[in-house]
Amino acid sequence: MCYSSRLLLLIVFCVGCLRTCLYAQWVFDDDGCRTPDRGSGNCVPLKECKPMVQVLESLKRPISGTILKRLQAYTCGPNGDSVKVCCPQNPIIILEPTNEINTEPPDVSGHRNINLLPSDCGYLNSDNRIINGEDAAINEFPWMALIRYNGTKKGELRFKCGGTIINKNYILTAAHCIAALTNSRIDSVRVGEHSIKNQTDCEIVNKKLKCNPPVQDLRIEQVIPHPKFGARSFLNDIGLLRVSTMNLNVENVRPVCLPLGRERTKTYDSVFVTGWGVTNTNTGETSDILQKVKLPIADKNSCTNTYNNNNIKLVHTQICAGGVHNKDSCPGDSGGPMMVTSINQELTAVYIQQGIVSFGPKYCGIPGYPGVYTLTKYYMDWILDNLRP
Repeated sequence: MCYSSRLLLLIVFCVGCLRTCLYAQWVFDDDGCRTPDRGSGNCVPLKECKPMVQVLESLKRPISGTILKRLQAYTCGPNGDSVKVCCPQNPIIILEPTNEINTEPPDVSGHRNINLLPSDCGYLNSDNRIINGEDAAINEFPWMALIRYNGTKKGELRFKCGGTIINKNYILTAAHCIAALTNSRIDSVRVGEHSIKNQTDCEIVNKKLKCNPPVQDLRIEQVIPHPKFGARSFLNDIGLLRVSTMNLNVENVRPVCLPLGRERTKTYDSVFVTGWGVTNTNTGETSDILQKVKLPIADKNSCTNTYNNNNIKLVHTQICAGGVHNKDSCPGDSGGPMMVTSINQELTAVYIQQGIVSFGPKYCGIPGYPGVYTLTKYYMDWILDNLRP
């Protein structure tokens, strides 16, 4: 049989890879063997197997690691300097992946818009401690935002999603909060809020009454859901709202930090979640006061299996947290932050927003059913691409 030099190089390259594997195919007689899909074949030298040669000739180069592993599974023994393969009678079908999945978060340190994210962000009030679901302190999380919608009735306005301040003109939220709204449309964004019912948020500090500056209700200038958001799968559940310029020089309105630099690759065991969502799953009652909760990171394999049973496939850009009795993010918390604490370059404790509340079971706070969050670090390039001064 005659081979072109180009094909020979390809075969030699694949042989070099194939020889490194163990010959794990079960040979059930002198020549017979099982193919990886459990079909029958004959154990023959590589270049005598026409289906394998045809596959090697048709594959694009360089051959991906995924395909090489699939080819390795056909080996059934050594053949001098080469190998034998379990050769089927029918053609071998190898579908090339359209894209190799890159699970590395993007490095945006050199991005043209990196300076649009304030370095003065996420400062942690060390006097406060997050325990179970409870009221947050005034100004404990000054980056929290409330998205207000027009309801189905004329003149009806409702807060139904959360978000976070990332600079003076942008709110980070979930795509499902802002994409393809059918029964309502976004009216505005409120920042600087603590208790929705109070006209002014006040507290006693050193026996004196201290009150916050007024809330800021911001006009929507642009709605930016991720273009590949899946409404059914909740993939790429991230979005931005450009709003009228807010005043960041007040203590109740400050930006949160996003995962840059070494924060891209850190792992963590627990996270903090905040929002004004449902506090009683039996009645659907929501909170007027900002709530906070500390949640454990859930085992990804277990969480994936849980949602697979409900025909939802999780991917590497998502993370699970919670699944603990009465401790969870709930409806109304969507779009809000999943945060961790860290130490910045000035050795100051700060909050980093590692995730966005995406979805979870119908009844939150059920043991074994964690909530799912979009991992912010995988979308830092998209976020920066969509910012403008």
